[in-house]
Amino acid sequence: MDGHGIIHSAAHWFPDGTRILFSGTESNHGVRLYVQDIATNKIAAISPEGTNGLSFALSPDGRVVAAIGPDEKGYLFPIASGEPKPIPGLLAGEAPVAWSADGRSLYIYRGGELPAKIYRLDIANGSRTLWKQLMPPDPAGVEYVGPILPSPDGTAYAYGYRRLLSDLYLVEGLK
Repeated sequence: MDGHGIIHSAAHWFPDGTRILFSGTESNHGVRLYVQDIATNKIAAISPEGTNGLSFALSPDGRVVAAIGPDEKGYLFPIASGEPKPIPGLLAGEAPVAWSADGRSLYIYRGGELPAKIYRLDIANGSRTLWKQLMPPDPAGVEYVGPILPSPDGTAYAYGYRRLLSDLYLVEGLK
């Protein structure tokens, strides 16, 4: 928690290194996105309550953030001011994970899908291309793949996954 009474969850530095974009909650309020100026410690909310605080991506120029709004639709929220714009081509259940280096497309995926399919979504026209399918080499017990972190130039990536393994024992001859 910071001095403003906001509990932080996920965060990203702005490209200029002077501000932080983060998701958080204030007491008796829903999750939303905030920008904090490091020099002044000033915090401003940039999205409505109920915005998904785990899946958001800051554009390379630091002007907009792609996130899922309270209505579960994708939006580009302006950092300075203005109305959010819908993300063309983003389907229900999909989430932005990163921007391409040129700021023209988003890497997106649908959580819970196995293998995880990551697409590059052109934000100008909504067209998409499959970028990668990710699954650990040993898929036994894998329940979820994520978070997925592609590099902006698309040459590298990192991802995590959740695995649940168990043993079943057969006991015979009990009376």
